[in-house]
Amino acid sequence: MSVRPATHAGSWYSANNASLASQMERFISKAQNNLKKSHGGPHVPGARVLIGPHAGYTYSGTQLAETYEAWDTTGVKRVFILGPSHHVYFSSTAKVSKFDSYQTPFGNLDVDTKVCSELVDKGAFSYMTEEEDENEHSFEMHAPFIRYKTKDLPHGSPKIVPIMISAMNERLYNKIVKALEPYFADKSNTFAVSSDFCHWGARFGYTKYLQKIPDSEGITSQSLVSLKSSSQLVQSIPIHRSIEILDKEAMKIASKGTHTDWNRYIDETQNTICGQKPISVVLRLLDNSGAHPGFSWIGYSQSGEVTSPTESSVSYASGYVALPITTQ
Repeated sequence: MSVRPATHAGSWYSANNASLASQMERFISKAQNNLKKSHGGPHVPGARVLIGPHAGYTYSGTQLAETYEAWDTTGVKRVFILGPSHHVYFSSTAKVSKFDSYQTPFGNLDVDTKVCSELVDKGAFSYMTEEEDENEHSFEMHAPFIRYKTKDLPHGSPKIVPIMISAMNERLYNKIVKALEPYFADKSNTFAVSSDFCHWGARFGYTKYLQKIPDSEGITSQSLVSLKSSSQLVQSIPIHRSIEILDKEAMKIASKGTHTDWNRYIDETQNTICGQKPISVVLRLLDNSGAHPGFSWIGYSQSGEVTSPTESSVSYASGYVALPITTQ
């Protein structure tokens, strides 16, 4: 039995189960209050398509808690976690885990090795190396929340299917979506996208800035300038506000648009949403399913309020799509 170790425990989050549980409860309490204010309460019926961040819990814990508090776990058997690749580049395949389980401070989460093998057999997928899997944090940061949320379910915690996506041309995009469609149609499956939003600052190679509030036509490449000095700033639009407008335009498109609209937005703005390709895959799965209610958003935050071109920040958002759930 091969177990992927919790390589980021003790640094990005506590490795001690009691300390982590206490921290989780604080996040959950805040998340429940936020959900009550915005959505009438936690546990949204039918919320089986999720999106949440993957930064250290100090930064993104509340948003991640919102994501998993909204989750309807009725009849859930497995969770497909779609995330980006932060350390390796590949373009001819998506990758799945070859481990049998993922370690968390609350106990292991089994990987659905049968489904991973089925996906590899379909041709659009291959296996991550153990090193690639262990270095990647986009799946690991979701795993403790999944385990904590489901550890007391009568049927136990669901199995997970980690899917890493790097570069993706149209042909691969089509193959990934086609391969995942039967699993997406199974109401016992949850699809969770692991993604932060805008990574802003010179260290991320992205300093786009809006010098005016966009009109009804939205944001285009002409709306943005590459910020090089404070002389380009407009007093009424601090940098952190520009970032928020950029991110919330993306969130609006994911709420109401199609995968085509999403891809067009990314092309126009180049917004450094690290999970932009996993989001596009899920939006297309929703489009193809014929019932596309779009994402509902719960919370949004930034790691810091950037006011100077020399600073940087990362944004975080929590959301879900509510679809009918039936036990199979």
